[in-house]
Amino acid sequence: MFYNSYTDWFKGFIMAIDGINSNINNVSHAQNTSLERISTGLKINKASDDASGLSLSDSLRFQRSDLSQSLQNVNEGIALTRIASDGLSNQKEILEDIRGKLLQANTDTTSSDGKESIKQEVLKLTEQFKNISESTKYGGQQLITASGSDNTLDISTSEDTFSVDIPNTGQIGNELATLIGATNFSTGDIGLLIDTVDSATSQVNNTLSNFASTENQLESSARNSITAEVNLARSNSSLRDVDFGQEITDFSKANILTQIGYLVSTQANAAQEQNVKLLT
Repeated sequence: MFYNSYTDWFKGFIMAIDGINSNINNVSHAQNTSLERISTGLKINKASDDASGLSLSDSLRFQRSDLSQSLQNVNEGIALTRIASDGLSNQKEILEDIRGKLLQANTDTTSSDGKESIKQEVLKLTEQFKNISESTKYGGQQLITASGSDNTLDISTSEDTFSVDIPNTGQIGNELATLIGATNFSTGDIGLLIDTVDSATSQVNNTLSNFASTENQLESSARNSITAEVNLARSNSSLRDVDFGQEITDFSKANILTQIGYLVSTQANAAQEQNVKLLT
């Protein structure tokens, strides 16, 4: 009877030790998990940590990557429209200078020699106008004079495409230079030249307005993209980034429990060895 009772107690004792060792293993696993999270700064380091959370996090990262590239495209588009607007503004000033000089030449108070001098000045201004048409570029792309079959500029994002027509201010400059060169400022119809300059100025103003409108749209798109990217970053952070305060607390707790478990296990093993000696 005593032997059977002792045997039953001994079996229960062995099961208790196995339970202690199992708890030690579980706590040790939790401790290693906390240590991994603290070292990487991520609470999801592999699919087994949180498969659905990892999938959602990857989806958010892909969306953020798309937004980042879209934002880069928009910023480049804004730079492009500003360069084009600067070129057009310079051409507008040149046209205003030309008109002022034509008005000066369109009066009999200006001598014939004076009118000829004005004509040469105006021709030089038209050359400046044409030079701006050819030199206003972004990344090799001409912005205010059509090159070949290209007559629009497309700025694409992940959701929208902003298109702006490329004007042909180079052609405007050529027409002005031809008409001015063929006109005798002493006897010719300078009023016709003034009307032509007014028409050219109107075209440049319209094109300048189109670029300014596109720039405003791009800036609005950029603000929306920045807001969306920040929100995606926050959402992804809540999924993947570790709470260091909580994780360090969990790690410390697991560390204490592991030490206690090893101590209890050591004492239990010592008691087991003592009981085995008594039986033998």
